[in-house]
Amino acid sequence: MTTIESVRHFSLSLPESKEINHWGKPSFRVNNKIFAVIQDDGFTLTVKTVAEDRSMLTTLDPETFKVPDSFSNLNYMNINLTRVEEKELKGLILKAWSSIAPKKLVNKYFEGLKE
Repeated sequence: MTTIESVRHFSLSLPESKEINHWGKPSFRVNNKIFAVIQDDGFTLTVKTVAEDRSMLTTLDPETFKVPDSFSNLNYMNINLTRVEEKELKGLILKAWSSIAPKKLVNKYFEGLKE
């Protein structure tokens, strides 16, 4: 299980990430683009993803990873925080951030991890 505070801490640790209200919900953004949103229920996180990953995860573990009908044409999915391991979730958040952050920023971040 992963907590909302853990999601918040990790998301805000990513370069140039900000927490901004999105229709009454905390969203995490980089370059003013959303990569994650905490839902009102307190245990669902919506993250940006790619179609291939979304399809694989929702097929392998539909109790943890879901795509609401309203998101069927969007590259986002919901993650049940009570069912996902923190390490896997951090990887998904990092991938979401990397997909929309400026490429120079992403490269600099990953170069820093190698040092």
